[in-house]
Amino acid sequence: MSDRINNIKKDFLLKNLKNSIHVKLLDKVSKSPIFISKKTGLVYHPDILSSKKAVERWSKQIFKKKNNPKKENYTSDFPGMQARHYFIIDYVRRVINLNKKTSICDFACGEGSLLIKLREYFDLANLYGTEHSIKNIKTIKKTFTKKRYKSPKLFSYSIEDFQNKNKNLKFDVGIICWTLCNCSEPLSVVEALSKSVKKNGYLVVTESSRLLVPFKKIIGNYFNKSSRAGHYHPWHWSFNSLSNIFKIYGFELINSNRYWDEDNLLLIFKNTGKINLNKINFDNHKKILEFLLRWYKESKQYKFK
Repeated sequence: MSDRINNIKKDFLLKNLKNSIHVKLLDKVSKSPIFISKKTGLVYHPDILSSKKAVERWSKQIFKKKNNPKKENYTSDFPGMQARHYFIIDYVRRVINLNKKTSICDFACGEGSLLIKLREYFDLANLYGTEHSIKNIKTIKKTFTKKRYKSPKLFSYSIEDFQNKNKNLKFDVGIICWTLCNCSEPLSVVEALSKSVKKNGYLVVTESSRLLVPFKKIIGNYFNKSSRAGHYHPWHWSFNSLSNIFKIYGFELINSNRYWDEDNLLLIFKNTGKINLNKINFDNHKKILEFLLRWYKESKQYKFK
């Protein structure tokens, strides 16, 4: 294994702690300590839960019918998230030829907001979804029934368990939205995705773009001062740190949006199965540190809420 791949994997096993910087000044805005890997530039919280506990926390505690991330509850049924989901599909259809035969799976599909838009606004019906929460799966089925659409085929598994139990089921297009930042073991998830997307099929990945871009909110509203964000949001992605975890499992990046202008970071990969070490790019940890400290300083004129 190359040193580059090895250092990426060590980050997510928390084996690079001694080669990371603890940004102690940011303890004022984050209950979970914030570290930067000197090896790769990854920004992370080391106080993470196990994968099983994390997915149960999202299923049973965080998903609520009122959006308030500071109080650890969340729903996709609010305008900001609804707009994001429409943006994803509209962007992807301009890059990938989607038709009624295209099999599309939304991994960790939550309450099904993206799935219903695929059906209702883009007339795509060969749909699948994985979701750990039984409650969310019932919500999706109810939504499709209410609109008189055939429900997608839904699987009540984590992404890793889905792949283990459905080894022969592979999709033309996989989508994973605002999920990997919450996963305790994102590399296990990406490895499972590489086996669930067809050879030369596509994987669409979205997260929020916050690092090494113009500030879009004050730092006190990004990190969480009252709750341990490491328990449900351990990773903070840059363009490079997010891209790298797919590249080491044979995904080739073929398209990305203008994430520096927008709130969303959208990446489209092709599952080639080939690893090109020359395309793995690390962030300079000193630039990441400088960015975070400048963000903190420029946010001080506002109240940290």
